Amino acid sequence: MSLKKGIYSYNEEIIVSNIKKHLDNLKEFTSTKGYGVTRLPFTKEAKQAVSYLENEMKKIGLKTRVDESGAIIGRLEGKKEKTIIIGSHYDSVSYGGSFDGIAGIVCGMEVAKLIIENNIYPEYSLEIIGTNDEEGARFSSGFFSSKAMIGELNINLLKSLKDCNDISIYDAMKDYGLNPENIHYAQRDLNNIRSFLEIHIEQGPVLENHRCSIGIVDTIVGMKRGIVTIKGREDHAGTTPMDMRIDAVEIASKVICKISDIARKYKDAVATVGYIETMPNAINTIAKEVKFSLDIRSTNSIVNKKILSEIIENLNEITVKHNTIYTFDTTLQVEPVHMNKYIRSIIEECCNKRKFSYEHIVSGAGHDSLPIGRVIDTGMIFVPSKGGRSHCKDEFTDYEYLMQAVIIATDVICNTD
Repeated sequence: MSLKKGIYSYNEEIIVSNIKKHLDNLKEFTSTKGYGVTRLPFTKEAKQAVSYLENEMKKIGLKTRVDESGAIIGRLEGKKEKTIIIGSHYDSVSYGGSFDGIAGIVCGMEVAKLIIENNIYPEYSLEIIGTNDEEGARFSSGFFSSKAMIGELNINLLKSLKDCNDISIYDAMKDYGLNPENIHYAQRDLNNIRSFLEIHIEQGPVLENHRCSIGIVDTIVGMKRGIVTIKGREDHAGTTPMDMRIDAVEIASKVICKISDIARKYKDAVATVGYIETMPNAINTIAKEVKFSLDIRSTNSIVNKKILSEIIENLNEITVKHNTIYTFDTTLQVEPVHMNKYIRSIIEECCNKRKFSYEHIVSGAGHDSLPIGRVIDTGMIFVPSKGGRSHCKDEFTDYEYLMQAVIIATDVICNTD
């Protein structure tokens, strides 16, 4: 492949300034000001972010629409109707950072801006997409817009997935102003999409430690997620002897401690319990129920299955010993996905051309590129995370790295056959 050279000009300082401005503005759309970004799907804060992105896309010169999943889409027509998509998510975890997901959308907007300002008539049409509910922080699922794009959502699923207030995605969509009955209209004609490219912060320490400004993602780990519910018996905390209790917290604690031990047996695998809820959550009452999340990840789907199997076996053993029961409800199950070899090669050649430092890397986090990459040629560009921090207030990526990602992504758009 021969890369095209000198086809556009750019000003690094302007790109950096634009990225910083957008990210500073977008981080204000949070329900936890001063404590990180909390922008959950189908909330006021999500709507504010979508409105901001749509207005900025229009200023650039993109034709905009919001699809039936809540994704914001800005389109630039090219020589062909077939489309290259640059996208990432605008939702966040609770008390998260101001770069995760949203930086990829902002960088995509800068790519479109460069192409328009340089009067480039791209071979393929270009869309910049901000997806909704990638994180799964509210409904314990995730990849909502990306699954809608590839036709993996249905009405029954929207009604069954609920948040901690027992509000379903179906009802949340209606309150937000979307019609959940029309979710099928968000599905795209996959034959009309050339490729999907996602720019994202690494959310880990590798690139920074290796002093690389660009990460070329080779593989995204597969994931198994679910909710474990352990039943206990609600009794008085002071008058019930220790040997006469069925304490859901005690039982859950034994299970949770074993989860880490199980995961450590397998190379490059991780397992996490990030959410715990007790009932009735009272200081002087023995818990009658504990719910906790389970998140298992590995580049090997067989390893994920083995870890889950061992955890379930341990659950069986401990709950039987304590004369109680449990349930395990799967909320997400995705196989590892390899990024497209052709797109990876273009990214690598563009990095060499620009003399940007890079390395190939595995993504331990799930991204929209995970479900999309199963059915569409997909590539991912990582940029370093300061201190490897993410999903927290201290999340930060140097704007210079994001600027370099914009240049590489623009090169990729201009060099994709």
